[in-house]
Amino acid sequence: MTGPFDTEQQASALPEVRAITALPPGTGQWKAASRGMLTEALAAAGVELGVYDWRILSWLAGWEDATCAVVAGWITRAAARDRKGGPR
Repeated sequence: MTGPFDTEQQASALPEVRAITALPPGTGQWKAASRGMLTEALAAAGVELGVYDWRILSWLAGWEDATCAVVAGWITRAAARDRKGGPR
């Protein structure tokens, strides 16, 4: 995930998002893939999750795939900034 994003179309154009929308709708695969996208971003950032955190992540994964991509992008960019020692 990258960004920043100026439009929903930019987030929707990400390969990760296009891969989600290529899955069959109405099967739960979109939510599972969005959950995976968020989980991967958090894991790469070294974020430990508690039970309630997982519950909220699952809820958030039910939002549009582009929305999840933006959140994953925030996490990815914040983690990269922290590794570089950038400003908060």
